[in-house]
Amino acid sequence: MSEMQRTGNEPFGGYYKPKDRPVDDELSRVGPGTPCGEYLRRFWHPIVMSERLSNRPLALRVLGEDLVLFRDLAGDIGLVDRHCSHRGMSLEFGIIAEHGIRCAYHGWCYGPDGRILETPGEPPNSLLKEKVCQGAYPVVECRGLVFAYMGPPGMKPAFAHLDMMDLPGNEMVPWQIHSPCNWLQVSENSMDPYHTPFLHTRMSGVQFEEVWGELPVMDFHERDGGFFYTNARRSGDNIWVRVHDHLLPNFSQNGALYERGEVVRYFGRSSLTRWVVPIDDTNTHVIAWRNLNELDDPEGRAKRSEIGWGKVDFYGQSADRPYEQRQSNPGDWDAWVSQGPVNSHQREFLGATDHGIRLLRSALRKGILNLQQGIEPSRPEPAAAGPVPTFAGDTIVRVPKVPGDDRKVILETSRKIAAAYVAFQDLPDGERRAAIARELAPLNVA
Repeated sequence: MSEMQRTGNEPFGGYYKPKDRPVDDELSRVGPGTPCGEYLRRFWHPIVMSERLSNRPLALRVLGEDLVLFRDLAGDIGLVDRHCSHRGMSLEFGIIAEHGIRCAYHGWCYGPDGRILETPGEPPNSLLKEKVCQGAYPVVECRGLVFAYMGPPGMKPAFAHLDMMDLPGNEMVPWQIHSPCNWLQVSENSMDPYHTPFLHTRMSGVQFEEVWGELPVMDFHERDGGFFYTNARRSGDNIWVRVHDHLLPNFSQNGALYERGEVVRYFGRSSLTRWVVPIDDTNTHVIAWRNLNELDDPEGRAKRSEIGWGKVDFYGQSADRPYEQRQSNPGDWDAWVSQGPVNSHQREFLGATDHGIRLLRSALRKGILNLQQGIEPSRPEPAAAGPVPTFAGDTIVRVPKVPGDDRKVILETSRKIAAAYVAFQDLPDGERRAAIARELAPLNVA
């Protein structure tokens, strides 16, 4: 074989492998005017934990834009362009006013909506404040998180109120962690259920529960605005079906963190409610709630004091471990950050276990293309009877293994559970749990 005919597939063929493969600009670039950036701007995103707001302005960066967030003395929150419209001084040095924020350079005062309220150095008859408006975005504060909509004002959707926000007996504790990499490689982690048995169990030791090492039987379902999937496996005489939510573009929920599949139960709820929010092309924030309740954590293993800014109480979600430990027992953060600032999809070789990754990328591309053709994206809308229904959580039924294809039995069981979740999705939580339990109880084998 001549040097020109080599494919790079032979042993020690590193020399022949491509060294520079382009990144996927369509999905990774998030700044203003980019295809993905415009698509992402059609949705509400959490941008920071409320506790980060103080009596001083907060400089932050979201979707490649430099902004300032503040709470004025009247209690209203504003999100405005960082640089003053007058002379460009950063409003991170601004003075919080009774209504709005005042630039320290010449005293111009901006309301939370960007309108100029005062131009104190100008003549009384100046029309500047009628002609100029500071860039600003609408915000909503919900359960310790501040959300922003950064798209066209006329296309602003209703803020999606999720059913998890009304779960009785559930405490939603905010947390936020930075990752120095592109948003997509963080977000894709939740659509890659096969990483769980390997990264979290088989490769370097059990990080959650030993039963997570069982190779799951997967089934993906489309729903309005995204997907949910069943991640099913055997736990002794039980079949444990773990359901995950993934709403486009960047929202996910999963089941309980410390489940072992040992006790029969129906429709447990999510242990975390999470968004993956781009700071810019090479930096990302995971902004989320940890859901703490006795039903889904009966052993009380959650650690509330370890949840917050830059931290959360489960394994491997940040760089806050010695490098040697991260090398010997890497977690999710190490998996997505070590792909590089922006992963090149051209250097990947996707296999059968990557079906969820293909689904997600395809759905994002479709949403981006539709928007370019004037079709607004589908966004989660509250049902007529209540909030946006979600599906994440755990159901365990007793179905002992019998001779034959056990994985087929697991798949059929998971589909019956998924069908019950969907059938009763519009009921209030208590009624929904009861209806699902009645529907699924006959699956148990005495």
